[in-house]
Amino acid sequence: MRRRRLMPLMLGSLLWPVFSAQADPLQDGIAAVQRKDYPEAVRLLEPLARAGNASAQLRLGLLYYHGHGVRESDAQALQWFERAARQGLADAQFHLGNMYAYGLVALTGESDPARVAAQWYFEAARQGHADAQYSLGILFLTGSGVLRDEAEARRWIERAAAQGHADAAAYLKGKG
Repeated sequence: MRRRRLMPLMLGSLLWPVFSAQADPLQDGIAAVQRKDYPEAVRLLEPLARAGNASAQLRLGLLYYHGHGVRESDAQALQWFERAARQGLADAQFHLGNMYAYGLVALTGESDPARVAAQWYFEAARQGHADAQYSLGILFLTGSGVLRDEAEARRWIERAAAQGHADAAAYLKGKG
């Protein structure tokens, strides 16, 4: 009699991980992007992004930027990148910097888009984002949005190269 009562208990404990596993909409959304099922990715990521999930906001911004699963919209991409960037997500800060650096954002007043780009690149670069470090270094080399400073440029480019950034390494190799 005791064995019969233990059998369902044992079977239940073996199946518990299967039944208790919950779907992770963020991971499912990322997987949908990877398999290029963009409408499904938007369906999964948008509620998370609206709820404040910075990773979902970044990915939704990229979908709008590239027009995957949604109509391409720099304005929507900017909105989602900015939400994620303000939460400290380095990838979002880098993409936001790119939008300003490449003139994809219409600024009002006398704001300098290169200066705003430099600010976002700096936020990502100080977190160790290699692409942002390299981009910030280039801005220091050219004096775009920041005061021209070759020593500061080299410091940022060296940081990027130390992380394996190919363009940064190539620049340093050429400069000796």
